[in-house]
Amino acid sequence: MPARPEFLAALALIALLLAACNGEGGEPTTPAGEPSPTPSPAVTATAEATQTPTVEEVVIEAYLRYWEVYGEGVFDLDTSRLGEVMTGSRLERAVDEIESLRQDGRAVKIVVENRPVVVQVKGDQAVVFDEYENQSYLIDPETKEPIGDPGTGEVIRDTVTLTRSGQTWKVLDSVREVD
Repeated sequence: MPARPEFLAALALIALLLAACNGEGGEPTTPAGEPSPTPSPAVTATAEATQTPTVEEVVIEAYLRYWEVYGEGVFDLDTSRLGEVMTGSRLERAVDEIESLRQDGRAVKIVVENRPVVVQVKGDQAVVFDEYENQSYLIDPETKEPIGDPGTGEVIRDTVTLTRSGQTWKVLDSVREVD
């Protein structure tokens, strides 16, 4: 996963500040009083920024990307990118949802506040639990103006299964907890 430019810039700034604040000014010294080499801020930032993310971090990133692509799909009534983030029964349901929206002359603006937690990773399968606030609402597919009332803010609990194919995690299925 490439490092974000803001993260690298912040690390470089911190390294520069630490190098500049080495006590009494001048060169840092070893106990023997000889100057010690100061690592380059760029080298320090790069070393920290290239740490390999955990499998849980990769799964959460894939899950949040799923929401992004799914949200674009139901907003634009476009199924072309769904296969990037979904497979199996979840992909089939999403395609059906978008076709149904298209037939009804509606689209959806997804507005959710996700709080995903990886529950389990076992081989090429991962399970994520997400208790999120849903304020999504229907929109006109052409004007993108809201149809009816805005989202209610209901709390939804989904247990989502992701599967890995190569280096890519995709949502395979989801089960909604019903109160």
